[in-house]
Amino acid sequence: MPLYKQPKAFHFTPENPVEKHFHDHDETWIITSGKARAYMIDRDGKHAEFTIEAGDIWMVEAGVEHGCDPEESGIDIFPFPGTIPVGSHDPGHYYMEKEQYLPTLVVKKSPLDRYK
Repeated sequence: MPLYKQPKAFHFTPENPVEKHFHDHDETWIITSGKARAYMIDRDGKHAEFTIEAGDIWMVEAGVEHGCDPEESGIDIFPFPGTIPVGSHDPGHYYMEKEQYLPTLVVKKSPLDRYK
């Protein structure tokens, strides 16, 4: 069970933006300060841009390319991963151009007798 006590955000600036990347797991960004122009390329290849700022929470689905270009004062982001599926990369930044695949998460329903 992930439990984050006193999480520390990462600081990004116009000189050090969050480059376009993807993950094999869902990822949630908590924006603790600042502002940026965020972008994503969804699973169908559709590009979208929008503003993220202090107080926002952005949940990015596995396989969605994403990143952001911070405003002049920068932005602080606390990112945390969702469930890391079996067979996935270790958490980190991966690039569609290099990896050449689109991850898909699948739910496996295992019967149980816990509540009979």
